[in-house]
Amino acid sequence: MRELRIILVALLVTAPLAAQDTAPPTLVSVAAGGDGSRIVVVFSKPVEKVSAETPSHYRIEPELKVTSAQRGTDLRSVTLTTASPAAEGKEYTLTAEKVTDCLVPANAVAPGNGKSFRYAKGVFGGSESAPARSRVNHAGRPLPPLPKFKQPLLFNTPEADAVVSAMQIFPPNNPWNEDISRRPVHPDSDKMVAHLGRDKPLRAVPCDNFVLVPPGQPRIDVAIADPLNSDKGPFPISENAPVQNWPSNGLKLEDWQREGSGDRRVIVVDPWNAAVYEFYAGRRKGATWEATCAAAFDLRSNGRKLEAGISNAAGICTFAAIPRYDECERGMVEHALRLTAKRTRKACLYPAPRPYSGNSDDPTVAAFGQRFRLKAGVDLSGLSKHAKAIALALKKYGMILMDNGDDWDIGASADARISGLEGLRRLKGSDFEVIVSTGETEGPRAADARHP
Repeated sequence: MRELRIILVALLVTAPLAAQDTAPPTLVSVAAGGDGSRIVVVFSKPVEKVSAETPSHYRIEPELKVTSAQRGTDLRSVTLTTASPAAEGKEYTLTAEKVTDCLVPANAVAPGNGKSFRYAKGVFGGSESAPARSRVNHAGRPLPPLPKFKQPLLFNTPEADAVVSAMQIFPPNNPWNEDISRRPVHPDSDKMVAHLGRDKPLRAVPCDNFVLVPPGQPRIDVAIADPLNSDKGPFPISENAPVQNWPSNGLKLEDWQREGSGDRRVIVVDPWNAAVYEFYAGRRKGATWEATCAAAFDLRSNGRKLEAGISNAAGICTFAAIPRYDECERGMVEHALRLTAKRTRKACLYPAPRPYSGNSDDPTVAAFGQRFRLKAGVDLSGLSKHAKAIALALKKYGMILMDNGDDWDIGASADARISGLEGLRRLKGSDFEVIVSTGETEGPRAADARHP
Protein backbone atom coordinates (compact mmCIF):
# COMPACT_ATOMS: atom_id res chain seq x y z
CA MET A 1 0.00 0.00 0.00
CA ARG A 2 2.88 2.40 0.74
CA GLU A 3 4.27 1.83 -2.75
CA LEU A 4 0.82 2.42 -4.26
CA ARG A 5 0.49 5.76 -2.41
CA ILE A 6 3.92 6.83 -3.66
CA ILE A 7 2.93 6.03 -7.25
CA LEU A 8 -0.32 7.95 -6.91
CA VAL A 9 1.47 10.98 -5.49
CA ALA A 10 4.03 10.85 -8.27
CA LEU A 11 1.27 10.72 -10.86
CA LEU A 12 -0.48 13.67 -9.24
CA VAL A 13 2.65 15.82 -9.21
CA THR A 14 3.80 14.97 -12.72
CA ALA A 15 0.39 15.02 -14.41
CA PRO A 16 0.28 18.80 -15.00
CA LEU A 17 3.65 18.65 -16.70
CA ALA A 18 2.53 16.21 -19.38
CA ALA A 19 2.19 17.88 -22.77
CA GLN A 20 -0.91 15.93 -23.72
CA ASP A 21 -2.88 17.03 -20.65
CA THR A 22 -4.33 20.18 -22.18
CA ALA A 23 -7.90 19.91 -20.87
CA PRO A 24 -8.85 22.88 -18.68
CA PRO A 25 -9.43 22.20 -14.97
CA THR A 26 -13.02 21.52 -13.95
CA LEU A 27 -14.84 21.49 -10.62
CA VAL A 28 -15.10 17.98 -9.17
CA SER A 29 -16.84 18.82 -5.90
CA VAL A 30 -17.76 21.67 -3.55
CA ALA A 31 -18.50 21.13 0.14
CA ALA A 32 -19.01 23.29 3.23
CA GLY A 33 -17.46 22.52 6.61
CA GLY A 34 -16.59 23.99 9.99
CA ASP A 35 -19.18 26.54 11.04
CA GLY A 36 -20.30 26.96 7.43
CA SER A 37 -17.76 29.63 6.50
CA ARG A 38 -15.19 27.17 5.09
CA ILE A 39 -15.86 25.90 1.57
CA VAL A 40 -13.65 23.16 0.12
CA VAL A 41 -13.38 23.19 -3.68
CA VAL A 42 -11.75 20.26 -5.49
CA PHE A 43 -10.54 20.63 -9.09
CA SER A 44 -9.94 17.86 -11.62
CA LYS A 45 -6.20 18.62 -11.80
CA PRO A 46 -3.52 20.63 -9.96
CA VAL A 47 -4.11 24.37 -10.18
CA GLU A 48 -1.68 27.27 -10.16
CA LYS A 49 -1.26 28.92 -6.75
CA VAL A 50 -1.87 32.64 -7.48
CA SER A 51 -4.98 32.10 -9.60
CA ALA A 52 -6.35 29.53 -7.15
CA GLU A 53 -5.81 31.82 -4.15
CA THR A 54 -7.48 34.92 -5.64
CA PRO A 55 -10.84 35.33 -3.82
CA SER A 56 -12.45 37.24 -6.71
CA HIS A 57 -12.09 34.15 -8.89
CA TYR A 58 -14.92 32.49 -6.96
CA ARG A 59 -18.60 33.42 -6.80
CA ILE A 60 -21.12 31.79 -4.45
CA GLU A 61 -24.82 32.39 -4.97
CA PRO A 62 -26.87 33.42 -3.20
CA GLU A 63 -24.90 36.10 -1.34
CA LEU A 64 -21.80 34.45 0.14
CA LYS A 65 -18.69 36.62 -0.25
CA VAL A 66 -15.33 34.84 -0.47
CA THR A 67 -12.72 36.67 1.62
CA SER A 68 -9.74 34.32 1.28
CA ALA A 69 -8.62 31.21 -0.60
CA GLN A 70 -5.85 28.72 0.16
CA ARG A 71 -4.64 25.92 -2.09
CA GLY A 72 -4.15 22.56 -0.38
CA THR A 73 -1.01 20.45 -0.36
CA ASP A 74 -2.56 18.08 -2.92
CA LEU A 75 -2.56 21.08 -5.34
CA ARG A 76 -6.15 20.25 -6.40
CA SER A 77 -8.19 21.39 -3.40
CA VAL A 78 -8.78 25.02 -2.39
CA THR A 79 -10.26 26.06 0.95
CA LEU A 80 -12.35 29.23 0.76
CA THR A 81 -13.32 31.39 3.72
CA THR A 82 -16.53 33.39 3.49
CA ALA A 83 -17.52 36.61 5.24
CA SER A 84 -20.61 34.93 6.69
CA PRO A 85 -21.46 31.25 7.18
CA ALA A 86 -23.67 29.23 4.89
CA ALA A 87 -27.14 28.48 6.25
CA GLU A 88 -27.72 24.87 7.20
CA GLY A 89 -29.67 22.96 4.55
CA LYS A 90 -29.77 25.83 2.06
CA GLU A 91 -28.60 25.17 -1.49
CA TYR A 92 -25.75 27.29 -2.89
CA THR A 93 -23.94 27.30 -6.21
CA LEU A 94 -20.24 28.02 -6.60
CA THR A 95 -18.66 29.05 -9.88
CA ALA A 96 -14.95 29.54 -10.53
CA GLU A 97 -13.35 31.67 -13.23
CA LYS A 98 -9.74 32.44 -14.20
CA VAL A 99 -8.37 29.57 -12.11
CA THR A 100 -5.63 27.99 -14.21
CA ASP A 101 -3.68 24.77 -14.30
CA CYS A 102 0.12 24.57 -14.01
CA LEU A 103 0.89 24.24 -17.71
CA VAL A 104 2.71 26.81 -19.82
CA PRO A 105 0.70 28.24 -21.45
CA ALA A 106 -1.96 27.75 -18.80
CA ASN A 107 -5.53 26.54 -19.27
CA ALA A 108 -8.28 28.30 -17.31
CA VAL A 109 -11.41 26.74 -15.87
CA ALA A 110 -14.35 27.35 -18.21
CA PRO A 111 -16.62 30.29 -17.22
CA GLY A 112 -19.87 29.24 -15.59
CA ASN A 113 -18.48 25.88 -14.48
CA GLY A 114 -20.58 25.65 -11.32
CA LYS A 115 -21.37 23.11 -8.60
CA SER A 116 -24.15 23.18 -6.01
CA PHE A 117 -23.70 22.28 -2.36
CA ARG A 118 -25.48 22.33 1.00
CA TYR A 119 -24.05 22.84 4.47
CA ALA A 120 -24.74 20.28 7.22
CA LYS A 121 -23.42 20.89 10.73
CA GLY A 122 -21.05 18.33 12.19
CA VAL A 123 -20.00 16.84 8.86
CA PHE A 124 -16.68 18.03 7.56
CA GLY A 125 -17.08 18.77 3.90
CA GLY A 126 -20.88 18.44 4.17
CA SER A 127 -21.04 16.24 1.06
CA GLU A 128 -20.24 12.64 0.25
CA SER A 129 -19.14 13.79 -3.19
CA ALA A 130 -15.86 15.11 -1.76
CA PRO A 131 -12.96 12.69 -2.34
CA ALA A 132 -12.51 10.17 0.44
CA ARG A 133 -8.78 10.93 0.59
CA SER A 134 -9.57 14.41 1.89
CA ARG A 135 -10.46 12.65 5.14
CA VAL A 136 -7.34 10.50 5.32
CA ASN A 137 -4.48 12.00 7.28
CA HIS A 138 -0.77 12.16 6.47
CA ALA A 139 -0.18 8.76 8.09
CA GLY A 140 -2.86 7.08 5.94
CA ARG A 141 -5.35 6.87 8.81
CA PRO A 142 -9.01 7.53 7.89
CA LEU A 143 -10.34 10.56 9.77
CA PRO A 144 -13.89 10.44 11.13
CA PRO A 145 -16.22 13.45 10.86
CA LEU A 146 -15.30 16.22 13.29
CA PRO A 147 -17.69 15.87 16.26
CA LYS A 148 -19.92 18.75 17.28
CA PHE A 149 -19.52 20.18 20.77
CA LYS A 150 -20.84 23.27 22.47
CA GLN A 151 -18.66 23.64 25.56
CA PRO A 152 -14.85 23.82 25.93
CA LEU A 153 -13.29 20.35 26.28
CA LEU A 154 -10.21 19.59 28.36
CA PHE A 155 -7.45 17.53 26.79
CA ASN A 156 -7.76 14.57 29.19
CA THR A 157 -11.35 13.57 28.37
CA PRO A 158 -12.91 11.03 25.95
CA GLU A 159 -14.80 13.90 24.29
CA ALA A 160 -11.52 15.65 23.49
CA ASP A 161 -10.04 12.37 22.20
CA ALA A 162 -12.84 12.10 19.64
CA VAL A 163 -12.21 15.63 18.37
CA VAL A 164 -8.42 15.51 18.03
CA SER A 165 -8.65 12.04 16.45
CA ALA A 166 -10.64 13.66 13.62
CA MET A 167 -8.19 16.52 13.02
CA GLN A 168 -5.43 16.89 10.43
CA ILE A 169 -2.95 18.94 12.46
CA PHE A 170 -1.05 21.03 9.92
CA PRO A 171 -0.85 19.95 6.26
CA PRO A 172 0.35 16.41 5.48
CA ASN A 173 3.68 17.74 4.17
CA ASN A 174 4.34 19.89 7.25
CA PRO A 175 7.64 19.21 9.08
CA TRP A 176 5.78 17.87 12.12
CA ASN A 177 4.20 15.21 9.90
CA GLU A 178 7.25 14.40 7.78
CA ASP A 179 8.56 10.82 7.73
CA ILE A 180 12.31 11.25 8.26
CA SER A 181 13.14 7.58 8.90
CA ARG A 182 15.31 7.40 5.76
CA ARG A 183 16.96 10.81 5.91
CA PRO A 184 20.80 10.79 5.89
CA VAL A 185 22.71 11.25 9.13
CA HIS A 186 24.21 14.71 9.73
CA PRO A 187 28.04 14.75 9.49
CA ASP A 188 28.26 16.35 12.96
CA SER A 189 25.69 14.00 14.51
CA ASP A 190 28.11 12.36 16.98
CA LYS A 191 29.37 15.73 18.20
CA MET A 192 25.87 17.16 18.62
CA VAL A 193 24.74 14.07 20.53
CA ALA A 194 27.85 14.29 22.73
CA HIS A 195 26.97 17.86 23.73
CA LEU A 196 23.64 16.62 25.11
CA GLY A 197 25.30 13.56 26.69
CA ARG A 198 25.70 10.08 25.24
CA ASP A 199 24.89 8.38 28.55
CA LYS A 200 22.08 10.65 29.69
CA PRO A 201 18.58 9.11 29.59
CA LEU A 202 15.61 10.29 27.58
CA ARG A 203 12.97 11.72 29.88
CA ALA A 204 9.30 12.26 29.03
CA VAL A 205 8.07 15.24 31.05
CA PRO A 206 4.26 15.17 31.57
CA CYS A 207 3.71 18.92 31.39
CA ASP A 208 1.68 19.70 28.24
CA ASN A 209 -2.06 20.26 28.04
CA PHE A 210 -4.67 22.14 26.00
CA VAL A 211 -8.35 23.03 25.75
CA LEU A 212 -10.61 22.61 22.70
CA VAL A 213 -13.09 25.44 22.14
CA PRO A 214 -16.30 25.35 20.05
CA PRO A 215 -16.71 27.64 17.01
CA GLY A 216 -18.86 30.09 18.97
CA GLN A 217 -16.42 30.51 21.84
CA PRO A 218 -16.47 34.21 22.91
CA ARG A 219 -13.26 36.11 22.20
CA ILE A 220 -11.73 38.22 24.92
CA ASP A 221 -8.87 40.69 25.19
CA VAL A 222 -5.73 39.31 26.83
CA ALA A 223 -3.26 41.71 28.45
CA ILE A 224 -0.03 41.04 26.51
CA ALA A 225 3.22 42.30 28.06
CA ASP A 226 5.23 41.94 24.82
CA PRO A 227 2.90 42.99 21.98
CA LEU A 228 5.76 43.38 19.46
CA ASN A 229 6.46 39.64 19.67
CA SER A 230 2.79 38.66 19.72
CA ASP A 231 -0.17 38.15 17.45
CA LYS A 232 -3.14 40.40 18.04
CA GLY A 233 -6.35 39.40 19.81
CA PRO A 234 -9.02 39.11 20.91
CA PHE A 235 -8.65 35.37 21.56
CA PRO A 236 -11.18 32.55 22.16
CA ILE A 237 -9.66 31.57 25.51
CA SER A 238 -12.04 29.79 27.90
CA GLU A 239 -12.45 29.99 31.66
CA ASN A 240 -11.23 26.41 32.08
CA ALA A 241 -8.09 26.79 29.93
CA PRO A 242 -5.36 24.73 31.63
CA VAL A 243 -1.88 26.09 32.34
CA GLN A 244 1.26 24.04 31.65
CA ASN A 245 2.06 21.36 34.30
CA TRP A 246 -1.57 20.90 35.35
CA PRO A 247 -2.90 18.49 36.61
CA SER A 248 0.37 16.58 37.09
CA ASN A 249 1.36 19.16 39.74
CA GLY A 250 -1.57 18.05 41.91
CA LEU A 251 -3.09 21.53 42.26
CA LYS A 252 -6.63 22.67 41.58
CA LEU A 253 -7.04 24.18 38.13
CA GLU A 254 -8.47 27.47 39.37
CA ASP A 255 -5.57 27.87 41.82
CA TRP A 256 -2.88 27.07 39.25
CA GLN A 257 -4.42 29.45 36.72
CA ARG A 258 -3.66 32.31 39.13
CA GLU A 259 -0.55 31.16 41.04
CA GLY A 260 2.91 29.69 40.51
CA SER A 261 5.84 30.37 38.18
CA GLY A 262 7.61 28.78 35.20
CA ASP A 263 6.84 28.92 31.47
CA ARG A 264 3.08 28.60 32.15
CA ARG A 265 2.17 27.91 28.51
CA VAL A 266 -1.55 28.03 27.73
CA ILE A 267 -2.76 26.27 24.56
CA VAL A 268 -6.22 26.89 23.08
CA VAL A 269 -7.31 24.83 20.05
CA ASP A 270 -10.20 25.83 17.76
CA PRO A 271 -10.77 22.67 15.66
CA TRP A 272 -13.60 24.01 13.49
CA ASN A 273 -11.54 26.97 12.36
CA ALA A 274 -8.27 25.00 12.26
CA ALA A 275 -6.52 27.43 14.59
CA VAL A 276 -4.27 27.17 17.66
CA TYR A 277 -3.52 29.97 20.11
CA GLU A 278 -0.54 29.65 22.43
CA PHE A 279 0.34 31.98 25.30
CA TYR A 280 3.64 32.19 27.15
CA ALA A 281 3.48 32.92 30.90
CA GLY A 282 -0.32 32.89 30.89
CA ARG A 283 -2.16 33.78 34.06
CA ARG A 284 -5.81 34.33 34.86
CA LYS A 285 -6.62 37.63 36.53
CA GLY A 286 -10.18 37.85 37.75
CA ALA A 287 -12.46 37.25 34.78
CA THR A 288 -9.75 37.77 32.16
CA TRP A 289 -6.20 36.65 31.29
CA GLU A 290 -2.71 38.10 30.92
CA ALA A 291 0.39 36.71 29.21
CA THR A 292 3.87 37.72 28.13
CA CYS A 293 3.38 36.66 24.49
CA ALA A 294 0.60 35.28 22.29
CA ALA A 295 0.91 33.24 19.08
CA ALA A 296 -1.78 32.23 16.57
CA PHE A 297 -1.17 29.27 14.23
CA ASP A 298 -3.18 28.30 11.15
CA LEU A 299 -3.36 24.48 11.06
CA ARG A 300 -4.04 24.59 7.31
CA SER A 301 -0.76 26.35 6.51
CA ASN A 302 2.97 25.65 6.51
CA GLY A 303 3.73 29.35 6.89
CA ARG A 304 6.30 30.32 9.53
CA LYS A 305 5.95 33.08 12.11
CA LEU A 306 8.88 35.29 11.17
CA GLU A 307 8.08 38.27 13.37
CA ALA A 308 5.15 37.82 15.73
CA GLY A 309 3.90 35.01 17.87
CA ILE A 310 6.65 33.64 20.10
CA SER A 311 5.28 31.02 22.52
CA ASN A 312 8.57 29.10 22.92
CA ALA A 313 12.24 29.73 22.19
CA ALA A 314 12.11 28.31 18.63
CA GLY A 315 8.90 30.17 17.73
CA ILE A 316 7.05 27.07 16.47
CA CYS A 317 3.80 25.43 17.52
CA THR A 318 3.86 23.38 20.73
CA PHE A 319 0.44 21.78 20.29
CA ALA A 320 1.59 19.84 17.22
CA ALA A 321 4.33 18.16 19.29
CA ILE A 322 2.18 16.80 22.13
CA PRO A 323 1.90 12.97 22.18
CA ARG A 324 -1.80 12.63 22.96
CA TYR A 325 -3.70 9.81 24.69
CA ASP A 326 -5.72 8.93 21.59
CA GLU A 327 -2.48 8.40 19.65
CA CYS A 328 -0.80 6.38 22.39
CA GLU A 329 -3.88 4.15 22.64
CA ARG A 330 -3.80 3.49 18.88
CA GLY A 331 -0.19 2.41 19.27
CA MET A 332 1.51 5.07 17.14
CA VAL A 333 2.10 8.78 17.70
CA GLU A 334 1.78 10.37 14.27
CA HIS A 335 4.17 13.34 14.45
CA ALA A 336 7.49 14.57 15.74
CA LEU A 337 7.99 15.49 19.40
CA ARG A 338 9.51 18.47 21.21
CA LEU A 339 13.09 18.26 22.54
CA THR A 340 14.94 20.56 24.93
CA ALA A 341 18.67 21.07 25.53
CA LYS A 342 20.74 23.21 27.87
CA ARG A 343 23.04 24.52 25.13
CA THR A 344 21.72 25.63 21.75
CA ARG A 345 23.54 27.23 18.85
CA LYS A 346 22.77 30.83 17.89
CA ALA A 347 21.12 29.81 14.64
CA CYS A 348 17.91 28.26 13.41
CA LEU A 349 16.86 25.55 10.99
CA TYR A 350 13.52 25.04 9.28
CA PRO A 351 10.85 25.02 10.70
CA ALA A 352 12.22 27.33 13.41
CA PRO A 353 11.73 30.89 12.08
CA ARG A 354 14.68 32.60 13.71
CA PRO A 355 17.30 32.31 16.50
CA TYR A 356 15.69 33.50 19.69
CA SER A 357 17.66 32.43 22.74
CA GLY A 358 20.57 30.32 21.51
CA ASN A 359 23.49 30.46 23.91
CA SER A 360 26.45 28.99 21.99
CA ASP A 361 28.60 29.88 18.96
CA ASP A 362 29.96 26.33 18.65
CA PRO A 363 29.01 24.98 15.16
CA THR A 364 28.76 21.45 16.56
CA VAL A 365 26.06 22.43 19.06
CA ALA A 366 22.52 21.74 17.87
CA ALA A 367 20.38 24.72 16.85
CA PHE A 368 16.67 25.33 17.19
CA GLY A 369 14.92 23.30 14.52
CA GLN A 370 17.62 20.58 14.60
CA ARG A 371 16.02 17.17 14.14
CA PHE A 372 17.02 14.07 16.11
CA ARG A 373 15.95 10.49 15.33
CA LEU A 374 15.91 7.29 17.37
CA LYS A 375 18.19 4.83 15.58
CA ALA A 376 16.33 2.19 13.59
CA GLY A 377 18.04 -0.74 15.31
CA VAL A 378 17.14 0.24 18.88
CA ASP A 379 15.18 -2.60 20.54
CA LEU A 380 11.75 -1.47 21.79
CA SER A 381 10.66 -4.78 23.32
CA GLY A 382 9.53 -4.50 26.92
CA LEU A 383 8.22 -0.95 26.60
CA SER A 384 4.64 -0.28 27.62
CA LYS A 385 2.06 0.27 24.87
CA HIS A 386 2.13 4.05 25.34
CA ALA A 387 5.92 4.29 25.62
CA LYS A 388 6.33 2.19 22.49
CA ALA A 389 3.89 4.43 20.59
CA ILE A 390 6.18 7.37 21.37
CA ALA A 391 9.38 5.46 20.59
CA LEU A 392 8.00 4.42 17.19
CA ALA A 393 7.30 8.07 16.47
CA LEU A 394 10.87 8.95 17.41
CA LYS A 395 12.06 6.51 14.74
CA LYS A 396 9.66 7.69 12.03
CA TYR A 397 9.15 11.42 12.75
CA GLY A 398 11.93 12.17 15.23
CA MET A 399 12.02 15.12 17.61
CA ILE A 400 12.68 18.79 16.97
CA LEU A 401 14.86 20.91 19.25
CA MET A 402 12.66 23.86 20.17
CA ASP A 403 13.45 25.08 23.67
CA ASN A 404 16.14 25.45 26.29
CA GLY A 405 15.82 23.07 29.21
CA ASP A 406 17.28 19.84 30.55
CA ASP A 407 19.11 17.69 28.01
CA TRP A 408 17.07 14.91 26.36
CA ASP A 409 13.73 16.03 27.82
CA ILE A 410 10.77 15.51 25.52
CA GLY A 411 7.40 17.15 26.07
CA ALA A 412 4.65 14.71 27.05
CA SER A 413 0.99 15.12 27.83
CA ALA A 414 -0.04 15.75 31.44
CA ASP A 415 -2.88 13.25 30.83
CA ALA A 416 -2.86 10.70 33.68
CA ARG A 417 -4.36 8.09 31.34
CA ILE A 418 -0.99 7.83 29.57
CA SER A 419 1.14 5.32 31.48
CA GLY A 420 4.50 3.61 31.44
CA LEU A 421 6.51 6.50 30.02
CA GLU A 422 9.19 6.02 32.67
CA GLY A 423 10.31 3.08 30.54
CA LEU A 424 11.63 5.56 27.97
CA ARG A 425 14.47 6.36 30.36
CA ARG A 426 16.23 3.21 29.18
CA LEU A 427 16.85 5.08 25.90
CA LYS A 428 20.18 6.93 26.11
CA GLY A 429 21.67 9.75 24.10
CA SER A 430 23.79 7.25 22.19
CA ASP A 431 20.57 5.70 20.83
CA PHE A 432 19.87 8.88 18.85
CA GLU A 433 21.33 10.55 15.78
CA VAL A 434 20.96 13.94 14.13
CA ILE A 435 19.68 13.86 10.57
CA VAL A 436 20.07 16.16 7.59
CA SER A 437 16.64 17.75 7.70
CA THR A 438 14.69 19.15 4.74
CA GLY A 439 14.14 22.86 4.15
CA GLU A 440 11.06 24.91 3.41
CA THR A 441 10.90 23.86 -0.27
CA GLU A 442 12.50 20.42 0.05
CA GLY A 443 11.34 16.90 0.80
CA PRO A 444 7.54 16.59 0.79
CA ARG A 445 7.22 20.35 0.21
CA ALA A 446 9.15 20.25 -3.08
CA ALA A 447 5.91 19.76 -5.03
CA ASP A 448 4.65 23.13 -3.75
CA ALA A 449 7.90 24.74 -4.92
CA ARG A 450 7.52 23.23 -8.40
CA HIS A 451 3.94 24.51 -8.67
CA PRO A 452 4.16 28.03 -7.12
